Amino acid sequence: MKMKKIIIEVIAVLAVALITALIFNQASGNRISISKKYKYVEPVEPGYNIEIIDIDVFMYYLKRAGTIVLDARPEEEFKSEHIPGADSFTVGNFDTLFRERGEFLKLGKTIIIYCSGPDCEDAHMLGSLLSKKGIKEIFVFDGGMEEWTRSGYETIRDNSI
Repeated sequence: MKMKKIIIEVIAVLAVALITALIFNQASGNRISISKKYKYVEPVEPGYNIEIIDIDVFMYYLKRAGTIVLDARPEEEFKSEHIPGADSFTVGNFDTLFRERGEFLKLGKTIIIYCSGPDCEDAHMLGSLLSKKGIKEIFVFDGGMEEWTRSGYETIRDNSI
């Protein structure tokens, strides 16, 4: 009889904990979808600390302090339209840009790199170059500008060009 009572109490505590967790999940700004199927995140290249992320994970990191967003597209494309808060950091100017900003990037911040879309390799190349320089926690937003604009998010345009 006593064991049955203990089992019922444990189940009750677990049920209350589950309901509380679901309520907090729904109320938080960084809600985790329990019905969405998340794809497995795989390193871009074995041996490098780069992961491919989707727009949901990208949005999560954008809300975190210290996230650095790098646009790997050519500077003209960056000026015509880019994600708010992003900095232009092209593969073609990597050595110069890394000399100027490398110490800042090495501060252990989360770095997210994007380019035009899933067919653009610049973000992957930039991620590999940064990883080889010792930068940690690098993510590639594979959907890039294509998915960002398709999703209806705000963009910045430089009208001076």
